Order: sequence, then C-alpha cells, then structure tokens
Amino acid sequence: MKRGWSMRWALGLIWVGVSGCFLGYDSRWGQQKQAQRHVAAHETPEQLHRQSVGAAPRAPQRALKLRVYATPGYAAAVLDWPKQFAALLECVNAIFTPDFGVAFEVSRRESFRPKSDEEKLDGVLQELTQGDAAEDVDWVVGLASAVPRFAASADDLGRAPLLGRHLVMRAMSDVHEYEAIEAAFNELSEAERQSLYRARKQHKLCAVFVHELAHTLGVPHELSASSLMNPRYHVEASGLSEEAAKIVRASLATRAQPSHAVLDADLARNIHALLSAPNADWEAKSRDALLALIAPAETNAEAIASALPTSAKPASPAPSGPAIEGLSAQERGAVERARAELGAGRAARAREIAAPVFAAHPKLAALQSLRCEIAMGVGGDWEAIQSECPGLSPFGN
Repeated sequence: MKRGWSMRWALGLIWVGVSGCFLGYDSRWGQQKQAQRHVAAHETPEQLHRQSVGAAPRAPQRALKLRVYATPGYAAAVLDWPKQFAALLECVNAIFTPDFGVAFEVSRRESFRPKSDEEKLDGVLQELTQGDAAEDVDWVVGLASAVPRFAASADDLGRAPLLGRHLVMRAMSDVHEYEAIEAAFNELSEAERQSLYRARKQHKLCAVFVHELAHTLGVPHELSASSLMNPRYHVEASGLSEEAAKIVRASLATRAQPSHAVLDADLARNIHALLSAPNADWEAKSRDALLALIAPAETNAEAIASALPTSAKPASPAPSGPAIEGLSAQERGAVERARAELGAGRAARAREIAAPVFAAHPKLAALQSLRCEIAMGVGGDWEAIQSECPGLSPFGN
C-alpha cells in the first residue's frame, strides 16, 4: 500500500472494518485527481440486491408492521428522521419483496428516552424489549444516537438477538464520515465527494438494518465479505447467501402461522440442516450459538405444539400441554394460561402469568422447556435469556 495518508484517514480505515481497504495514491504518480477518482470508484459500495437475481419482480404478498422508537439524540442528529427511515425501508424492501414476498412498513412512531448509555446498544435493546413486547406488530425497532467514532462492524452499529422481534441501530456519524472523505479526496469536486458520501451512507444503513433483521430471523454471521451477514461492515457486501435466504424464508413462513411464533420444531430442524450445509460459510461462534438456541425446540416438538392456539391444533381431547407432576391445580392452570398466551404471541404476558410457578419450582425440570420458550419469545438481553435457558452459549452478534 502506498504511503502518505493522514492520521485522520487512517482512523477511517477502522470504520470500514478492513485495514488497508482504501487504496492510497502517491503524488509521484502525477495527475492526482485521476488517481483519486480511481480510488473513489473502488470505494463506492456494491449495489445491494435480492438473492434471486434475474427473477421477475413481484408485488408484496404480506405487510410486516414495525413500531419504531427514536431517542432524542437520534431525532436531533438525523434531519427529518421519519422521512429518512422511510427511505431506508425502501432499500430494505427492494431486497425482501422480490425474493420473500414481504414489505416492511411503519405502523407507529414513538419517542424513547433510554436510561442506559446509548453508546452501549445492548442496554438500549434490553430496555426496549422490556418496555414493548411487540404484541401487535411484527417488529419493534429502536433508533439510537451516533457515537463520535468510526464503527468497525455491523453489530457496532446495530444489535439484535437471534430469533427475536426487537432490534436497535444507531445513526451514522455523518461529520466523521464526510470529513474522512474530504481529507482523502481533496482533489475531487464537492459534487463528487457528496456523491460518494451519499452512496456509502445509504449502503451502510441498509446493510446494517438487513444484517440485524436477519439475526432476528435466525441467520448467524457468515465469513464472506460479499455477504451482508459478515460480522464486519464491507463496502463490497451485496446480499444474502443462498443458505441465509433459505433461513429467512423459512422463518418468515413460521411467523405467518396462526401462532405467530418466532420458532417451532419444523423451523428448528430446517435451520439445523442449513447450518450443516456443505457449501455454507457460517462463522463458527455465531453458528454454534444458534444451534444451542434451537436445540430445545428441535428436540421437544410436543412442547412446541402445546403452545399453539386451539384453532391451530388437530381435534383431540388431550390437554393442551404435557401434564407436570408436582404442581397444584392452580399452578397447572397458570401453566396452561401461560402456554396459551405464548402461543398467541404474547410472551411477556406468558412470563407474567407463569412467574410465580417458576419461582415456586425453580428446579422442576418439566418447567424448563416452557421457561426457555418464553424467554426466547420475549427476547432481549442475552444474560437474561441464558439464565432461563441453562446450557446455552452467548450468541455472537
């Protein structure tokens, strides 16, 4: 790599996530403007595209509702943020609608003032999850303020649990981004620098949103730099791999069922098969965490089936869930009500109903499956989920 970069632009290398990603130029080459244009072209992001390239476009068959919360810091930093978020969804839908037949739309916008430090997105995600159970929408999205530094990975810019209904992402640090471009491409016109900046900003925001959304649908990290699921942000990221797209498709189909569950036994088995595909390029830590997360559902189809609402079950005089020895009649009734609430997609209410039973019988193995299912349905902070699902390892996003 040629030398002569400013220290500020060297910091910019950290933001894009790959040391040496920007190809420097040397004044000894002459014609600096041409050299800078060559570098700018190299650093213009790849066009994001759907998985089924070449397939005929189709109209969305299903609308997915988002409730969107913006912190005061985000609203202050992002001019007309509702309009900009709508533009972001246009990019996301350009990927999801042709291949998956769905379109995301905002159901409602809210303000949100987290108590935790916005630099730590895990805390913001936990507060959002605890405050809104996503009972009447498909996803809850939190928008947090930017941090005054370059972000090295997609998950520095957003956070989401594997298999959940919540995600958070932060605003881009616009000043730092544009200053970096201005310092490196000082020979280009203002219009050329603005064009590069807009292209990178749109790509980065859309890539981060799709990355975190795919996590909530059960997609772990991938190693290919061209995949939007790479742990680090890359300008060459252009879409989802075939295996990732299959997980997204299966997960969306599961959520379309009457139970509105994020996971059932069939989806768990599908994900397991795709995580073991010979051509897959999964990142090991993230893959193994997902395997551990789906294990209870994969091996306990009876417990998953018992959580479905009555209308989704075959006619049978059998009780809605397996009998649990050691519980009083009142406690068994609470468990059944909790299962019904979970099956209806109201995991937070299920936890509230079952909490006294869990507290009274903390070591009763027969309750662990339900306790874990409820925790996964509620989502949020990993440590909280792990405490409800013993044996799981942290998911690496």
